[in-house]
Amino acid sequence: MSERYNPGTKGGVKDIRNTDNLAAALNDMDLDSLTIDGVTVAASAAEIDMACDSSANTELVTTTNILTAAESGATIIFNTATAFVTTLPSLAVGLRYKFYAGATEVTGGNHTIVCTNDDNTIHGECIVAGVVIAAADEGSINLIADNFKQGDWVEVFCDGVGWYVSGQVVTSGGCTFTT
Repeated sequence: MSERYNPGTKGGVKDIRNTDNLAAALNDMDLDSLTIDGVTVAASAAEIDMACDSSANTELVTTTNILTAAESGATIIFNTATAFVTTLPSLAVGLRYKFYAGATEVTGGNHTIVCTNDDNTIHGECIVAGVVIAAADEGSINLIADNFKQGDWVEVFCDGVGWYVSGQVVTSGGCTFTT
């Protein structure tokens, strides 16, 4: 049966359609492989948890933040009036982060999201007050004080060569891009 796992040195095969067996499989330190419908699952238990548990991948951030590849898939909520910088990790295929303005909006400067090593690899666009603001070879996403409002968002995705940005900001001038 293809919905089984080999529990390594413990021996035997268990049917993971039973949720208790699935949980045991994902937490089994001796797990040799997990195969579903003939395809071996390459994701770690932590990666599966990150993809399946949205509460586990939501971060409330109030100070300078250097993102890691392990945080990929995270929803970052900026929740402070004091501006700070968030640094993206080095380019790697599949990295993705989404940033929201929280209940406490920035008023004391701009939140910025920057590339590692100032590599100017941000491309894409953000819809700002109904107008497309384009990004091409940019190094910084600027979320502007008093204009980046609660619920506004930008998302970045990496293809290994560049970061691709999209987003929606309700107030004119709420998001800009710079090199």
